[in-house]
Amino acid sequence: MRLRLSLIGCWLITWLIWSADVSAQPVEVSLTEYDRLLRATYTAAQRGDLLEVRALADDLTTIRQVRMPDGQIAPVDQSWLAEMLAQPTPDLPLISARLGALIDALEPTGSAVAADALQHWEAVFNEPPFNRSQSESWLTRFLNWLFERLADLLPDLPDVPEAPVAGDSSPISGIIWVMLAVVALLFAGLLLFWVRGVRRVFQPVTTAASPTTDPVTFAAAQRLAEAARQAGDLRNAVRYLYLAVLLWLDDQKILPYQPSLTNREHLQRLQDWPALRDQLLPLMTTFEKTWYGLQAIDEATFAGYEQQATSLFKQVRSPNEAAS
Repeated sequence: MRLRLSLIGCWLITWLIWSADVSAQPVEVSLTEYDRLLRATYTAAQRGDLLEVRALADDLTTIRQVRMPDGQIAPVDQSWLAEMLAQPTPDLPLISARLGALIDALEPTGSAVAADALQHWEAVFNEPPFNRSQSESWLTRFLNWLFERLADLLPDLPDVPEAPVAGDSSPISGIIWVMLAVVALLFAGLLLFWVRGVRRVFQPVTTAASPTTDPVTFAAAQRLAEAARQAGDLRNAVRYLYLAVLLWLDDQKILPYQPSLTNREHLQRLQDWPALRDQLLPLMTTFEKTWYGLQAIDEATFAGYEQQATSLFKQVRSPNEAAS
């Protein structure tokens, strides 16, 4: 009886140790499966489908290791995606930009296109609003800035005499009170200025109402671009005009448009059309800086952007003309 109990106890201990070891193993997937999840999440973020992004992120954030084609194991960490989705209003354009950068980074080592993509994304993320310092909180940066401004504005305080004699009518105490009042007014003015700046930063951008799905034809994309321009929404106008360019190239049987591909991957497929690739590159750069980088665009800049697109439309009338 005792022997049987001892055997059962040993079996239970062995099973618990094995279960703990299995549960501690990190989730590992192949590079193909990892790339598929990244592209699916990227496509959902491009569409603005928050529910689909959350569902895919549940699988993506559990991955800790990726097995490369040569058998090596590469550690990955997608905790940034869970943190961004935990915000009250997740920034889907920024999530899409970061996922696109990850997809471009999976290009084979030494690829000129991958190096070009990395340089491009570094340029985008080094511009506002992506270059915010993560080392200090906003409150610490504000207090440091406030104290520096006060130190620049305030004059050196005069030496305060020792305890004044009772009944002394020295004007020193009055000067100190006046200076304290000036400091209080300066502090109140700086605080009001900061509050107005914060409200301006977090004020939602009003844009023209856009459809829930992207257009699938060149004519529809052009109509949406023109409607957005008439409404004063130049940011969406740039996006729809860029989409019209891709759909136009698809209509001409030159570049099949696939929403799951990144802009760099579309550009890479024009290696046999160097002149056309050079025309598409500035259009893509302006779109990404305006849409993902939130760079402001005025009527004059948009007019130049529209002229570039029109020039491409006129040049590419058929695959034969583009090849020449």
